[in-house]
Amino acid sequence: MAGDKTAAPPPPDAAAFSPDGELFAAVSDRRVQVWRTGGGEIIEGWTDPISAPDDSYSCIACCSVQKKHKKDGNLILVAVGTTNGQVLVLDSTGVIWKNAPHTCKVVSLHFARHGRVLYTAGMDGIICELNSRTGESKDTIKATKKPINSFTLSHDEKFMGVSSKTTRLFSVSEKKEILRIPSDAGPVQLMSVSDDGRFLVSHVDNNKEVQVWSCDQNSCTIVSTASLTMQNQPKIVECTRSTSYGHGGIVLAVSKKGVAHVWHLQTLSQNEVLPTKISVKNSLDKKGRIPIISAKLCDTNEDNTVKVHVVFGSPNFLQFKVVELDDTCKDINLVAEYDELAKQDMVSPQERNLEQEAKANSKDAEPVQGKAKKRTSSVLDSTNDTTKEVNPEYNLDEPTMEEKLASLNLLNKSEITEEQPPSLAPPSADSVHVLLKQALRADDHTELLKCLYNRDEKVIVKSVSLLTPADVVKLLKFFVLLIQSRGAKLVCMLPWLQALLCRHMSSIVSQESSLLLLNSLYQLIDARTSTFKSALQLSTTLDYLFSGVSDGETDEEDAVPPIIYEDKDTDDEESEVDAMETDEESQELGDVTDASEHSDGSDIMTD
Repeated sequence: MAGDKTAAPPPPDAAAFSPDGELFAAVSDRRVQVWRTGGGEIIEGWTDPISAPDDSYSCIACCSVQKKHKKDGNLILVAVGTTNGQVLVLDSTGVIWKNAPHTCKVVSLHFARHGRVLYTAGMDGIICELNSRTGESKDTIKATKKPINSFTLSHDEKFMGVSSKTTRLFSVSEKKEILRIPSDAGPVQLMSVSDDGRFLVSHVDNNKEVQVWSCDQNSCTIVSTASLTMQNQPKIVECTRSTSYGHGGIVLAVSKKGVAHVWHLQTLSQNEVLPTKISVKNSLDKKGRIPIISAKLCDTNEDNTVKVHVVFGSPNFLQFKVVELDDTCKDINLVAEYDELAKQDMVSPQERNLEQEAKANSKDAEPVQGKAKKRTSSVLDSTNDTTKEVNPEYNLDEPTMEEKLASLNLLNKSEITEEQPPSLAPPSADSVHVLLKQALRADDHTELLKCLYNRDEKVIVKSVSLLTPADVVKLLKFFVLLIQSRGAKLVCMLPWLQALLCRHMSSIVSQESSLLLLNSLYQLIDARTSTFKSALQLSTTLDYLFSGVSDGETDEEDAVPPIIYEDKDTDDEESEVDAMETDEESQELGDVTDASEHSDGSDIMTD
């Protein structure tokens, strides 16, 4: 592949079709997404729902659940398993429950009973049956003491196969083992059970064959009937009964190289049947091929035709095809079509670096050559045509930089200011609600904050009024996270929260998942407002105390003289009164003495 211009895109970490094949879910770079296989559009997406850097995703499953009222449409559920034994189920509002039914890696997940039940299998040897809406455990099966390699459920949900050191077939209704598959060649890594439990297929690691087994449930015996050979090891196997051949079956296998093989067996012992191969060609490079990520058997008709769902491409641009096969065993070559974003994903990092270096070198070389040619032509036009320039880089007749700028009117500041475009107006209500919906569906908190910074009441009311019930719950969940912060974010969020509750309270209350959000919201608001009373008292006390403290910059004339109040005891007051009376008596005696000194004796005798 060194000479090819494109490289195979990296596969997702985990991927799976829904039981009916209408949906496809994948996790890549810690982002979970769901596509509708009919149109290929993304309908849901979540960024890193586990939010645990030390944990990673190991498996995924998806399904569509019918709501109580048909007019409300279907509810899309996605389950993801992690290497630490956790299982999360998500809907349009986000994570609806999280559970840890296993002590180690979750191997496989399967929805059943129209999406109401979720089966989980872990490397701890345990199979759990959970309520898909609440996560409550309904039943637990200790399938094996050894780690489980693979777990599969038949299409009719009556049988399940568990592969470990020993491979077993269980009855779903009775929860008991029916029969065991011999493992002389080694432990089975991949397996699939037909919808009637009549036969199954398996694959052993480091082997390029898919083994077909015929099962007799009455006698509890199993016999190997055929070996289907491939050029490379398979990564996916699936089987189903054939409607056109009563004693036959249909087997699907996708190799690790990304080529799908389909065998239509007239009998289970048919060993030398040729498969129909489905591959994808790269439209960017005729020699290159795009690996198929996954495939699923859809419908099997009585006219020997089979429909197969096929998905390929990069995680950023998946493509879905429904291929109809007949019994002619002719190979099918699909052609992948990519947009500009997908083309970037198809180029390997090494080739992308080489292209960037080549572009940088060409950009550095182009200006010198271009200037030389332009300068040469200008000189030849202005001077003699027969004159040849020896060194075009140093042309003395070339106009100076100032003359060039003057010719472009760049030095006239008045013209520049006149030609400046008017300042952009803030986003209107027609644009904010579109940005808000895009941010909610992409789970982009940065864009959500940009929308919340708009304080226009009309914009807020219109943007909130146009939200769907699913978007309302997403926005409410974002508000619950945001209310824990402080500052400008919280201030900008409050009018949006008020408008959301006033206009969508009926739809919020009608959804069970939103009741927990309302309870959390009430607790957060109560915790934030519980300190208002004490804070108000403290503020009032501080205002009272600091009202009597004069500012250092106040003028002396404007300064109010302080009032001094002295609290004294009664004894001190009585002593002061006695002292005052003594002073008055001494003053009177002093007056008499002064009169006797300045008068003669006749005045005294007369009195």
